[in-house]
Amino acid sequence: MRLLHLSDLHLGKYIGNYSLIEDQKYALNQIIDIIDREKIDAVMIAGDIFDNSIASVDALKLYSDFIDEIIFKRQKPVLAISGNHDSAKRLDINTNFFTERNYHIFGEYKDEIVSLEDEYGKINFHLIPYISLNHAKILFDENIENFTDLYKFLLKDKTYEDRNILITHCYANNIGIEESDEYNEGQKPLIIGGSDAMDGHLFMRFDYVALGHLHGKHYVIDPKIRYAGTFMPYSFDETKACKSVTVVDITDQVKTYDIGIKPLRDFKTIEEKFDQIVKMNASDDYIKFILEDEHTIDNAMGKLKEKFPHAVQVTYKDRGIFNSPSGLDLDLENKNSLDLFKEFYKYKMDEELSKEELSVIERIIK
Repeated sequence: MRLLHLSDLHLGKYIGNYSLIEDQKYALNQIIDIIDREKIDAVMIAGDIFDNSIASVDALKLYSDFIDEIIFKRQKPVLAISGNHDSAKRLDINTNFFTERNYHIFGEYKDEIVSLEDEYGKINFHLIPYISLNHAKILFDENIENFTDLYKFLLKDKTYEDRNILITHCYANNIGIEESDEYNEGQKPLIIGGSDAMDGHLFMRFDYVALGHLHGKHYVIDPKIRYAGTFMPYSFDETKACKSVTVVDITDQVKTYDIGIKPLRDFKTIEEKFDQIVKMNASDDYIKFILEDEHTIDNAMGKLKEKFPHAVQVTYKDRGIFNSPSGLDLDLENKNSLDLFKEFYKYKMDEELSKEELSVIERIIK
């Protein structure tokens, strides 16, 4: 059986003020082509389908269209779980309808196995969505203190007959519970306070483990325990990353290979003086500018957007220039919260808030 391992789609994500829906659709269309070209038999999605628990209409439609292409038009099974960004309860809506059409979505944890067969026999898929530690204490055992405890509990009765694949969303590593710097700006910790790492050795008896949560593709302990990573870049930490999806061939053994995904727009960081940047060729990429100037540039973002319409951020290499009188100087006593926020936003982003954004902020403040 040939499987496609996806994770961390983060549909509906924004970078700065820009929606990535168009970029995500461009990448998902390539994935549909890969399913056809590589003759994929089933698709696995290891969590964080959406970027927010209450997904936008555009994100919901994009995902619905993607799933329809797979399960209805191509009649390929999809096995998916929720991640820490998703709303488990929302994903579980219409579960019975979806299951009848070979779309197996586990928003909340179910002690069930989904089995598929090929010429080598049965393959058992174990789907474990993201479960917070507080929820785990309520559902399973109040003595669960960390994610290693949680997975020990969930896996304790597994028999591992036939071939077995685990699809889950967690931070698995080689050394158990320990501090790590593997996060980047595009990822959110699973918990705040304490460690979210779990001991990947618990997964060694599975034939393949399709992991989600970390955005860079890599394996843990053994090549069969694998993060596919995101299918497109989501932060400026990933400007040099080659994004891909993972194909898993499982017969009487397991082999994997990655297929690259071309982004609609790249993520770039440009570090240069302002007058040199404005002489560069125009670009539609998402760009973070680090200005090397010794003084702040008036309306730098507005001027840069004339040539770089997807400019995301402007910062200065020498942060000391903000200690000068041209830095942030807020009148805290004579201005209301909305006025203060407007000034702070102008200072940070070097542009004015739109009327729509002001309306949202005003409602939040009230």
